[in-house]
Amino acid sequence: MMMNTAIRAARIAGMIGAVLWSIGDILLVGGTADPADYPLLSKTYASHISFGALPLMLGLSEYRLALGALLNNLAIPLYLAGSWHLYQGARPAGRLLSLTVLILLMCGNAWSPLGHAGFYYVGRVYQTISIVPPAAHDALLGLGDEFNHMLLIAWLLPVLTLGCGMLVLCLTIATGKSAYPRWSALIFNPAVPLLIAAAGSVLPAPVGTWFYAAVLNVAFLLIYTSSTALLWRTPAIR
Repeated sequence: MMMNTAIRAARIAGMIGAVLWSIGDILLVGGTADPADYPLLSKTYASHISFGALPLMLGLSEYRLALGALLNNLAIPLYLAGSWHLYQGARPAGRLLSLTVLILLMCGNAWSPLGHAGFYYVGRVYQTISIVPPAAHDALLGLGDEFNHMLLIAWLLPVLTLGCGMLVLCLTIATGKSAYPRWSALIFNPAVPLLIAAAGSVLPAPVGTWFYAAVLNVAFLLIYTSSTALLWRTPAIR
């Protein structure tokens, strides 16, 4: 009974984590300012800036960006609990597959906060260009480029790891040996974020922008909600 309660709590934790991470994404990279209002960054120095998320951070206050960065960092234990819950669903398929899912998801989530919070620092460097003397612009452009290279590594590492974890889970479900019905492999497919992004692209602003900003975590919200519904009455696996 206690194990069932713990698994159910982990399911709910994953859902709450996905909601909080989605909110954090929207706060951090969900801006809707017109780039034309920031000609220094969108035109004058556009060829020197490779940070693709900058247009979504223009006009956002330091406090909003900081909250967006910190919220996800504080919420990561919820995703770690959710990873353990998904592992429970994969356990009937055997130790090799289920532990592979667990390790990949746990590592990917553990590495995620840096890849998320790093957007704050890169964005703030570029925002500062607009308020400092022109003599400092070259130094800040160079610093922003250095930070962006680090961010790319910090972001890709968890995203690729989590993608691999979900791919293994999807294939595990497709074998029919997990606690999930075989058809649910469609929901757990790592390509789901692409479908969500496509759906968000046709939504009006600012909702479409928010979907784009939070696409990965909206996908995890769908995954954890579906998993909770599918396994809520499933007894603990011994």
